[in-house]
Amino acid sequence: MKYIYIEIMCCPKCKSDLQLLKDHKISGDRIESGVLKCSLESCGIGYPIINFVPRFVDHGEYAQSFGDQWETFAKTQIDNTQFQETKERWDSEIGWQESDLNGSSVIEFGCGAGRFLDIVSKSGASLAVGVDITSAVDAAQNTLGKNDNIFIVQADFFHLPFKKNYFDYAYSIGVLHHTPDPRKSFSNMVEVVNDKGEVGLSLYEISLYERPPLNSLLNASKDLMWAINMWRVELFRIGTTRVPDKWFLSYCKYFVPILHYLNKIPVIRYLRYLFPSTCYPNLPVEWSMLDTNDTYATKIVHQYRHKEIFQWFMQENIQNIIVHDSIPGWVSLTGGKTYKDAINYKGFLK
Repeated sequence: MKYIYIEIMCCPKCKSDLQLLKDHKISGDRIESGVLKCSLESCGIGYPIINFVPRFVDHGEYAQSFGDQWETFAKTQIDNTQFQETKERWDSEIGWQESDLNGSSVIEFGCGAGRFLDIVSKSGASLAVGVDITSAVDAAQNTLGKNDNIFIVQADFFHLPFKKNYFDYAYSIGVLHHTPDPRKSFSNMVEVVNDKGEVGLSLYEISLYERPPLNSLLNASKDLMWAINMWRVELFRIGTTRVPDKWFLSYCKYFVPILHYLNKIPVIRYLRYLFPSTCYPNLPVEWSMLDTNDTYATKIVHQYRHKEIFQWFMQENIQNIIVHDSIPGWVSLTGGKTYKDAINYKGFLK
């Protein structure tokens, strides 16, 4: 982290300013290790800086399976010349362009290994902050930390170490639904955005496929089959969420590849449904390994409809709300905190 970043942070407990203690290690223009201490004498909590990352929590709590996951698959979902899956998701779920982000300060809630932070950094943001509660911050730091505009922080969304109203943009893609209180997480995200800022949110959708609008026996049968598959997933999750994280990660690394290639064979492919698996026939095997862990190891999963998340935006008085045409399985909205002729949503809220 750079010295200047101390100015935008605060003690997550009492919100007082932080001070860097003298006994710290410098590497180039960055602080590699040291301690940030709360300036309020009655608080005085110290927070370590390890591997250039300030640590306001010392473990991943409810989300640690993701820390192990991203340390194992640190670069799997980073875009390259062959696959642009992350950029495609960014465009369909958030949609901010380089012209929007250039020169702006941006914060991501739940950066994981940094796949979307990589997109933001390359878009010319003056500062791209990635926050995660898990050890995934080390994967993000090792992959992207050398970028001059990236700052990685390990912190809890419910006790943020950032001053309010600072960032121009804040977003979260596929993360808040894994927290104990996604609504509160979203409210905290809105608080760190300045009065002219923008927010973006993408969460799991309750319906994970595009159902034709016309009712028919065929469509009802598809509904039934999908419901059975979802029941299958939750049945497996009763056991997989209780298996030690590293054990299940080993299952994903060594057994899921067999299912991944089995999934490419007609008819026989359906045998993979007898095991916990999420397989993508048109993507590298690492994606199937990663997303199987993502689906079956996480302890908390919430799902939403667009109208409910639209209500969240209205309750925060977010203006110019856009519901994005994201891929099936995702509820994706963006909006701004303040606009001319702003709408008062109070009369529309329940």
